[in-house]
Amino acid sequence: MSITRMSRIELAQNTLPDLKTALVMTAKRQGIKKLAATYDLNPQQFYNNLNLNDTDRNPTLQQFELITEYARDHDDVEQILDALALITGCVWLPWPDAGETGKTELFGEVAELVTRVGKMTSNTRDALKDGRVDADELAILEKDLLRLFQSGCRLVEAARLFDGVTHG
Repeated sequence: MSITRMSRIELAQNTLPDLKTALVMTAKRQGIKKLAATYDLNPQQFYNNLNLNDTDRNPTLQQFELITEYARDHDDVEQILDALALITGCVWLPWPDAGETGKTELFGEVAELVTRVGKMTSNTRDALKDGRVDADELAILEKDLLRLFQSGCRLVEAARLFDGVTHG
C-alpha cells in the first residue's frame, strides 16, 4: 500500500506548523502586499524572507511582530500560537467571552468537545488503517489532542462563567 505524503500546505493546515510556516500561511491569508503596505515594508524583501523554499532566509523579528500584530487585530493568530506552543512546550487556551455565556453557549462548548473527540477518533482510525502510524499521522493526532484539550478547558470555563464562579 503506497503512502501519500501531505503537501506543505496540507501539513500546515492539519498539523502544528513550525513558526516560519505559520507566519507565511498567516501572511498569505491576510495578504503579503497588504501587510507590506500597511507597515511600509519593502515588499520584495518581505516576500523573500517569507519564502518557505529558501531555508537561509527567515522573517526578521520586526516582521514577526508585525505579522503577529496584524493577525491579532484580524482574529487570525491560531497558527502562530500553535507554532509558539511547539517551541515553548506551552499550551494556549482560548477562553469564552464572559459576557456571553448562557445555556446556548455552554451547549455549544459541549458540542465542540464532542466534535473534537469524533475528529480525533476518525483520525486515529485512519492512521491505523495500514497497521502503523507515520510522522504525518502522528502530527495530526498531536494537533487533535491540543484542540481536544483546548475544547475541554473552554467547556469548563464556560460552565464556571455560567454559574458565576470567577476564574482563578
